[in-house]
Amino acid sequence: MSDILDKLNSLKENVIKLNEKIDSTNLENKLLKNQQSQLVSEKSELIKKNETAKSHLRALLERIDNIKDYGKD
Repeated sequence: MSDILDKLNSLKENVIKLNEKIDSTNLENKLLKNQQSQLVSEKSELIKKNETAKSHLRALLERIDNIKDYGKD
């Protein structure tokens, strides 16, 4: 009888540890999802800034070319 109780207690402890691990993993998963969401937003903002910078650079290079062409006349 004592052997069965020991096994049940051991099983109970294992279930408790497993539940703690599940809680910990769920929290980690939630935090990682939040981090991923923030990184996706940041990436989107950086892509927009990059496109804006490209546009400004193209406009600047076009103005430089126009100035060069103007001097050739």
